[in-house]
Amino acid sequence: MQIKTWRDGWQYILHDAAAMPRPTPEQFDASLWGEKELLVGSAVGRASVSFVRGGMSGKIWALRHYQRGGMARFVLGDRYGWTGLEQTRPWREFHLTASLHAHGLPVPKPVAARVIRSGLIYRGDLITEFIEDAAPVADVLAWRELPARDWNEIGALIAKFHKAGVRHDDINARNILRGGEHGYFLIDFDKAEIVPPGRWQARNLARFRRSLDKFKAASPKFRFQEADWDAVLAGYDG
Repeated sequence: MQIKTWRDGWQYILHDAAAMPRPTPEQFDASLWGEKELLVGSAVGRASVSFVRGGMSGKIWALRHYQRGGMARFVLGDRYGWTGLEQTRPWREFHLTASLHAHGLPVPKPVAARVIRSGLIYRGDLITEFIEDAAPVADVLAWRELPARDWNEIGALIAKFHKAGVRHDDINARNILRGGEHGYFLIDFDKAEIVPPGRWQARNLARFRRSLDKFKAASPKFRFQEADWDAVLAGYDG
């Protein structure tokens, strides 16, 4: 990657020059991609994610606008407190994801991050490469079962990140993608950081289990059983 920084007033863009040679603010506006008929889809979730055909050779990018979750979203929406550029969520997530990708971990390759400062607040966006033929585990389980070997792979995936010291505080069935023949991927590192081993690893696993139970409670047709969790733990333990 060729990481560079672009600035115009209080607007900052961090980008991989190999993927986005000439960054512009317009590249972070999903509506403008739609006007060019290059908007190819969107994803439902806490954050607004649009899929656009913006990369070279027709590559698809995932454009995410940072949005608060929980009750804070009703008060603060997409606004965050400014404590310095390096501490903003887009900057931190871009650098962390770039580092993980460089070390061969299964994550989407970051393309660019944008921060717009306004006094003591900022708003932000992140663009990553779209993982072809990938779908959230939650969506897959809504319509079919996964064999034990897949659950083993999911457990091994979580263990791989834990061994690398990656504490992902929002690990759930939507942030793990099944990439077809490419295996499984972990996404959305907004709430992630590199830390020493500790109790957080067990809490991460418990967080993932709760997400599966939550989907199961919402829909009896959700394909998750206790034996599947045993397979996750077996894969995690190696």
